[in-house]
Amino acid sequence: MDDRCLSCNLCLASDFEPYLDASPCGRSLVRCRDCGLVAALPAERTGPAAPGAVPHRVRDVRTDLKRAAAVMRILPAGKILEVGCGAGSLLACLDPARYEVVGVETSASLAAEARRSLAESGVRGVILEGCIIEAKLSSETFDLVAMFGALGRCPSPRTALMKASGLLRGGGYAVIETPSLSSLTARLWGTRWQPLGDPTAEYFFTTATLERLTAVCGLTSGAAWLTLPIGWPALGTLVYVARKSGVPVRLSELAPEVGKMTPMGATR
Repeated sequence: MDDRCLSCNLCLASDFEPYLDASPCGRSLVRCRDCGLVAALPAERTGPAAPGAVPHRVRDVRTDLKRAAAVMRILPAGKILEVGCGAGSLLACLDPARYEVVGVETSASLAAEARRSLAESGVRGVILEGCIIEAKLSSETFDLVAMFGALGRCPSPRTALMKASGLLRGGGYAVIETPSLSSLTARLWGTRWQPLGDPTAEYFFTTATLERLTAVCGLTSGAAWLTLPIGWPALGTLVYVARKSGVPVRLSELAPEVGKMTPMGATR
């Protein structure tokens, strides 16, 4: 039996209920009755993936340019860790004079491509192959940890974010982007919602479950948005910025691209 059937990765409760009809999205989904975290059970696939669904491992360079602009506005200079860095396009977009970077990537081929991207861009840093939980990195050495689409793909988001929190210096930022079950898009599409067809996704969050997870991992609730249709993030995606050591996130610190989004709790 999958570990997700035994205890919730967020609240550790053991009372689950089926979430949606499993057939159209091609796998069984369960929701914790206590906190609402939704987990996919890939070992119990019940049918094909949703039509048109594509793995979200494919990253658009133009989108990463916008993400990089947001990161540079939040953190003017410092050391950045990206979890699930893919081919390294975001890290390669950062100003080499102001940033030192570390990327962690589970795919060997993508990690190799990310190393080439850093070398070509001149950005100082390294790419580590593997998962964040096993990465040999020193505690409290990063000013910002970015997880663009990576948190929901972790076998244990709680463990991964706890590790990320431990790697942050006091006052450091955690920037998380993930598909949101709170969004109007997810509610309207139901089992046809494209992220449910991503075979690499393990967990799905709402604003409330993500906020609870960050608090459990020692990060102060900062700012959360549900996207407007402006190109980044994708419609139906939640962007969440939190900070370590009780330092609040101010809206004035965030990039213009982020500031155009709707306030936390909105359902656009």
